[in-house]
Amino acid sequence: MAPRSLFRLLTLALSLGALPGAVASAQTATDPAQPTTPAPAPRLSGFRLPSDYLNRFGSTQFIASTTDGFGVRYLPLPLDRDVRFTLLKAPTYWDYGLTAQFGSLSAALGRFYNVPKAELTSAPGSGLQWSALVQGGASHSHATVGYATQVWEGRVRFLNNVGVAQQGDVTAAYTQTEVSGGYSRAYGKVNTGLYSTARVYAFPTQGKAQGSADVTAVIGVPLAAGLNLDASHFERFVMGESAIGDFGFGRARSSNASLTYRLPPAEGFGLGAVRVRAYRDWLGKSATADADIAFRIDGLPALMGGSIGYEWYETNAAANKWRFALVALPR
Repeated sequence: MAPRSLFRLLTLALSLGALPGAVASAQTATDPAQPTTPAPAPRLSGFRLPSDYLNRFGSTQFIASTTDGFGVRYLPLPLDRDVRFTLLKAPTYWDYGLTAQFGSLSAALGRFYNVPKAELTSAPGSGLQWSALVQGGASHSHATVGYATQVWEGRVRFLNNVGVAQQGDVTAAYTQTEVSGGYSRAYGKVNTGLYSTARVYAFPTQGKAQGSADVTAVIGVPLAAGLNLDASHFERFVMGESAIGDFGFGRARSSNASLTYRLPPAEGFGLGAVRVRAYRDWLGKSATADADIAFRIDGLPALMGGSIGYEWYETNAAANKWRFALVALPR
């Protein structure tokens, strides 16, 4: 894509955040067990950052690797609206673009994981739902509209969508029926949660349908002052066949665990946190292990550091490899 065309695309996406009154302000999910009083907005060189700005770094990916490329995905811009920037040079392609979240409205424009993408989706917890997505390459595009309701104080959500999707040489009208819910509970200082989603995609013209169910169990344990253990396990069960490949799921089982130690806050440069992480794909017979170290640096809104890890494949030893990356943790 020519630089002039890229500039026009990025300018168009950024203008979404400037539409006065078009969308609600970004909302941040809160844990009912935690205080709801907002923290004072941080300052950066005299400039006041949004009060939730530091929390946005949880999904930012800083990448510096000979296999994955060099750059950043989903870097939050210091704006009241949650707008994020992606620019990454992978070994064989460029990724670039803007994503944004304005309450229940999300938008994306650019090239992500080497797939051109333009999306505008409105998905409030309850009420009218709609989505328009156009993608290039072998990925699907769709247009949908539907409605969602919530019960049991918002713990359970029912969603029904109808739409049209296209992928490859297949164009299919479809219905999507989904029920999702979750329950969390604290036992002293130990936090636990159980979350599940059941969904059915039906394609009347092709005479196909697929049902799937996801179950995730999570636990968080504070072992000592500043030291926390977090773990989760995921299971997915599938039955049937999807006419649109991107809507199709496969059986899955995986586990995650991380152990993080955060040093007490302090001024100036210094060690901020150390973390070890492990991931296991039980059906794919692969695993990863990573060790992270992050430093506090004056003027940066997040802890920054490096990571070293190893990927292990039980059925393909030739694919085993070390990996190195940059990491960012919320302060």
